[in-house]
Amino acid sequence: MKKKLGPSVARPDPKEKIMNMARKGIFDRNPLLATPHTLTCKACGYKQKITYLDHLKSGTFELGKPELVEVTYAAPTITGLTGERERITPIIIKIRCQRCETQISCSPVSLEYLSFTAGKEQKMEHMYV
Repeated sequence: MKKKLGPSVARPDPKEKIMNMARKGIFDRNPLLATPHTLTCKACGYKQKITYLDHLKSGTFELGKPELVEVTYAAPTITGLTGERERITPIIIKIRCQRCETQISCSPVSLEYLSFTAGKEQKMEHMYV
């Protein structure tokens, strides 16, 4: 007898999830995301300021392909350091140079970093003193 599988549960689009969290203000107190940064065009050297959070809110970013990276942690061991491989999914922000129109891209954070910080921010909201 064949079993019928129920309707598949659609997973939320990670990009939509990031945009919604950013629009709700979850990342507003994150200094890496909420402060201006300077990007330099490799073609002409022009410097322009961007705020990563603006791009997360507007959806003007892409998710890169997941990749494995080597991460080193300071740990209480004889050597003092320990290493692991972790999977990250880069957030790629692309803008046009205001002077020469060359496309500039940067990857300041990963999907996993945003998920981690969102969890920490939500816990902080419920802290009572």
